[in-house]
Amino acid sequence: MIDTIREYAGELVVLRCWCGIQYAVPRSLREAQLRMHNDLRGDVVSIYCPLGHAAVPSHEPDAKRLRRQLEEKKREHYQEIQRERAAHDQTRADRDHKENQRRAEKAAKTKIKKRVQGGACPCCNRTFQNLARHMKGQHPDYMGVE
Repeated sequence: MIDTIREYAGELVVLRCWCGIQYAVPRSLREAQLRMHNDLRGDVVSIYCPLGHAAVPSHEPDAKRLRRQLEEKKREHYQEIQRERAAHDQTRADRDHKENQRRAEKAAKTKIKKRVQGGACPCCNRTFQNLARHMKGQHPDYMGVE
């Protein structure tokens, strides 16, 4: 048997089966098997050890690994876009909240000014002909709205 291997013109690859037996197969056969496995083709060539156990490549096929990596990258990219949108939306919400708060404060000040112009006391809501005299005498510590 060893004489036959020496006379073989091609190159051989030694495989070790899970049962422990080592055997040689033509490199072209093993490369064809690995190519088919990596390309996810259904018709992968089976190589058997002398005891009849099939030698199946155990690593993840290249095409499958690349698809998985692509899906992971897509998922990461999508999550990054979602984070950026959430941050942008939060910034916009903060800006809108501050603007609404500023408008509300301005509206409240305007309302108080108009009431005071009409003679209504901003502290006790009574109406007076001479509001300035009333404010000075009854509410001397009132600062007013600027």
